[in-house]
Order: sequence, then structure tokens, then C-alpha cells
Amino acid sequence: MIKLDELSYSIDGKYLVDDISLNINNGSVTSIIGPNGSGKSTLIKLISNELEPSKGYVFLKGIKNESWDKRDLARFRSVLTQANYLSFPFSVIDIVKMGRFPFESTKEDNDDICIKLIKMLDLESHINQNYVTLSGGEKQRVQLARVLAQIWSSESYDDKLLILDEPTSFLDINHQCSLFNLLKDFNNKGLTIIMVLHDINQAIQYSDKIIMLKESKLINYGDVKEIINSESLEKLFNIKLDLFTNKNTGKTNISFIENE
Repeated sequence: MIKLDELSYSIDGKYLVDDISLNINNGSVTSIIGPNGSGKSTLIKLISNELEPSKGYVFLKGIKNESWDKRDLARFRSVLTQANYLSFPFSVIDIVKMGRFPFESTKEDNDDICIKLIKMLDLESHINQNYVTLSGGEKQRVQLARVLAQIWSSESYDDKLLILDEPTSFLDINHQCSLFNLLKDFNNKGLTIIMVLHDINQAIQYSDKIIMLKESKLINYGDVKEIINSESLEKLFNIKLDLFTNKNTGKTNISFIENE
């Protein structure tokens, strides 16, 4: 699905992403973790073609990012950025419908898709509400519905890509759980997902692979079970963490070790 080839991005001689090469397979869920300022959001912007690399290339389905027709790209790849500012008084349903812009579907089909997603994201009671009057968490769920509307399929999501930069921002624990369950359902239908997460336990639980970034460089990349350990996390975050197996999920969880 995605190939990064010696990818770098610099500003005034400072590298924000430094010589990263890796492949992300179709149908996988990949989380990007790392300290603040490590290059996570910049890498997302490079993959989504919001930024042009200083060096190297991003390939989507074997084609260079810059060679894609924007409308064709928008039909299979959707991006949730870290910040979504909107000051115009659009209703919730109108914003979700913006995700359907690349498609030539009927109004009835678009309405049906958007209403389904509004229900999935627990926004039914806000469907006609002015977006700017919503809480932070409600706004985040509207934006999530919009990007999901853009890659909606009645059948398979194979060869479709969803890129999320901190998708759990502003969400309470209930809606975080609901979001990950929804993403899991989409992934089970073939959707490839890349997301930046700050909660390492969520990255471990909901990902197939993890990208570790530190000081603009790729520190580690691989299957969760192979690269999540005390040594790799201490190297990444400069902090000692306690790893244990969650009895309910069978997966590794982490907790902080208090200083004595």
C-alpha cells in the first residue's frame, strides 16, 4: 500500500523527518508513537501529501504521491489532521457530507451514508446543530464521520487508506472505545489504517505494527509483539516502564514506575 523511500523533510537545515524507509502493507493497522517533536505529525503530512519531501519519495500503490490525480486520490484515501478549525455555521450533517465531495453519488445515497456514520459516531441528536456550538469531543466525532464518509464502501475496503493524526483527541473514554471498535470493524473489511497515538496501551492493543520515532529518526518498526519491550520503550521515551500481560486481551500493557 505505502512505501517510504529515504524520506526526509527539513526546514532551515533542521530535519523534522530524517531518512526514513519502510513499507506499510495493505489491510494493516499501523500506529506511530514517539516523544513530542519526534516527527510524527510531519511524517503523516508527508504521507498524505500535505508536505513535499526535501529528499526521498512516498509511493501509494506503487505510484509517487505527486503523480496522483487529486480527485482519484481522494476516492481511496482520507486524512484526519491534528487540528480542524472551522468558524462558519455549518450543521453537523453538512460537514459530514463534505466527505462525499469526490464522488458522483446521488443525494439519496450520500444522505444515507452520512446518516449511518452520524449514528455510528453517536451524533444523531446533533445532526442539525451548528458545528461551532459543539464541544471539543463532539467536533472531533463530526470530523471522524466526515473522513469515514470519504472512504465509505458498501462492500470491501481493500485498497482504501485512512490516515488519522491523534484521533482520540478530546474524546472521553467511552467514545475512545467506541471509535477503536468502529475502526476494527472497518479494518476487518480490508481498510488500511495509519494513526498517530500518544496512548501506548492503545497503540499496542489496536495495532498490527508500530513505528517508533525519536528526534526525527526511525528508531524501530515492526510487529507489536516483536518490538514492544522495556528496552525499546525506555530508549524511545527515556523513562522506565513496567510491562505486564493484560489478562482480558492477552496483550502487553504498560504502567509507569514511580520514582522512589
